[in-house]
Amino acid sequence: MMSGTPHDRPKRQPRRRTLVVTALASLALSACQMFSTEVKNPNAVTEDAIAEAASAASSLVIGLYGAVNAAGNQLAGVTGAASDELMWVGSREYWNLLDIGDIGDPQNEYTDGLYPFVSQARWLANYTVPKLEGYDKSGALRSRADLPQAYFLSGTIYTLIGEHYEDFIIASDRTKNAAPIGELNMRSMFDSAVVNLDKGLAAATALNNQPLRGRILGMRARAKYSKAVWGTLRAPRGFPANPLINDAGANADASAALTAMGSDAFRYRFDVVTTNNGGYFSTGFEMNQRLELRAGNRYIVANSAGTSPLVGIAGIRLVDPVTNQADPATLKNIDECCRLASTQNVGWTATSAKEMRLILAEAALATNNTADFTTQINAVRTVDGLPAWTGTPAARDLLVHERSVSLFLQGRRLTDHYRFQIRADRWIAARGARPCFFPISSNERQQNLLAPQPAQDRPAACQ
Repeated sequence: MMSGTPHDRPKRQPRRRTLVVTALASLALSACQMFSTEVKNPNAVTEDAIAEAASAASSLVIGLYGAVNAAGNQLAGVTGAASDELMWVGSREYWNLLDIGDIGDPQNEYTDGLYPFVSQARWLANYTVPKLEGYDKSGALRSRADLPQAYFLSGTIYTLIGEHYEDFIIASDRTKNAAPIGELNMRSMFDSAVVNLDKGLAAATALNNQPLRGRILGMRARAKYSKAVWGTLRAPRGFPANPLINDAGANADASAALTAMGSDAFRYRFDVVTTNNGGYFSTGFEMNQRLELRAGNRYIVANSAGTSPLVGIAGIRLVDPVTNQADPATLKNIDECCRLASTQNVGWTATSAKEMRLILAEAALATNNTADFTTQINAVRTVDGLPAWTGTPAARDLLVHERSVSLFLQGRRLTDHYRFQIRADRWIAARGARPCFFPISSNERQQNLLAPQPAQDRPAACQ
């Protein structure tokens, strides 16, 4: 497993106190000289100083890592709750509303709360990359691996935005409001991701850095694949008659990524630690500390309180469709994320060799290439110690199953509900009638009158 570097949150700075002197003028001057708090902070770093100091490059990349990590952590939680991966078992009603399929409410506490963190990560990506490009151009970059890592992180946040949001606001000026880019323009998020990942791949190749090449190629395959999925669900809006994706660019990148990754067990996982365990909320905290969420009924057998899985294999409900035995991939997933022993610091996987195999398996199935589908899907099964598939169950059913367990809590299940027309078990009848994704938040709308108004209205697809 490959993982990145966590980022510590900046500590809140104390307010400056102003000394008020109410004495005679002569004494006031003396007091001001002796006790004035108007002193310079030797630790203050201005933005202009960052522009000149290449030593700040690694810190900028670590900060970007932390921002992307917080965004991805929270998106995994809200997408998990909106799909059948997670279910509400606590007291916070907005988790329940996501659980029953009310995905487009701008006032939902959790989608409203996470939006600024996603927006912050996107802005910081656009701030950090040009800084590092400038350092590199001047020959001042101390660690040249920082540049492709920054490109990777930028590509990751643009991909996450494209996958999860109905619309988004992209602004460069922190003091001026900007209008949304428009729902039909959201496919450009994937284009922006690919532009960054193209540059990252070139930089990583120049360094002969295979781990960086592996994760960059994997994320680029994901971005291209997700753009193709976007087209089946949103342009036009609806459920596709043929949901299978066969995208030449995604396929080529998936094959190249497998070579660079070097192992079918490879995954690039963002580490969540105590000092960086979320933003508005932490998905692990909501599951394993507050007990607001737990793994969904499709996957686990709950304890008598209904708050967490039973211990060990007894807690796994989902069976492997070939062996009809408790699914070992699900057992591993649940052990990592959704038991009290998992703690609140639950990481999330951005790209993996298993995902590359699944992209290639789906492309083979789309072209009726049974031999290649068998090769790719059985490579996925081998990672989990499972016997080969030989034709039963049906290939498409096996693909959907393997995606659900190999991409668990990675933000893909909601899209798969839509395109394979598999309703989540908790959705009420009024929800899920057509593909709906997360809105621009109510908080953003109240502060930015260029955003959709009124602030409480759902996007058209979610009404």
